[in-house]
Amino acid sequence: MAILTPVHWQTVTPQMRDVIDFLGNQDFMQDFYLAGGTALALREGHRISVDLDFFSATIEVTGRTRQDIVQSLSSHRVQVLENVDGNLLLTLKNLRVGFFGYGYPMLATTDSINGVAVASLSDIGLMKLDALISRGSRKDFYDLYVIAQHISLAELLILGQTKYPYTKDFALMAIESLVLFDNADRDLQPQLLIDLTWSEVRAFFIA
Repeated sequence: MAILTPVHWQTVTPQMRDVIDFLGNQDFMQDFYLAGGTALALREGHRISVDLDFFSATIEVTGRTRQDIVQSLSSHRVQVLENVDGNLLLTLKNLRVGFFGYGYPMLATTDSINGVAVASLSDIGLMKLDALISRGSRKDFYDLYVIAQHISLAELLILGQTKYPYTKDFALMAIESLVLFDNADRDLQPQLLIDLTWSEVRAFFIA
């Protein structure tokens, strides 16, 4: 696993950086990787992100694993928000941290930030497409725009057949979602660190 460099620490709070450093030394983190908006922000430096979402390659986060996580974090200010089969959601030092079962294969090797595995651009992009199908948030469109500067949307759609082989019509649903802006138009603007308007993002996906 290669060390990610550079890391855009300006996209997260010092508190989030401390939590990443702490989690990187925990044994249970061998089963998880960081994905979502924070993983992309640390890679690309395009926007501020405010929570940490970790995923497991297994379909669920077992009760034993959830117990190990909570016990390992017990010396910190931890409040468990959700503890069910497959998911553990908590606050750590007032920061929302999630551990989720995500039973889909990784298409590329992860990189490392201070001992924490970070998903590749292609895997983050496909997970963002998956999220877009269900919620269509503005930040997801921004994130996909940034990813598309490195990996074309056409390439992501092809890769989707490998990552989500049992999801019928994934590519078709993703294509339809890429031009549905109803929810995103009503969303708050992400806190950006680059000069990129919502109109520009919309135009990119419509073109």
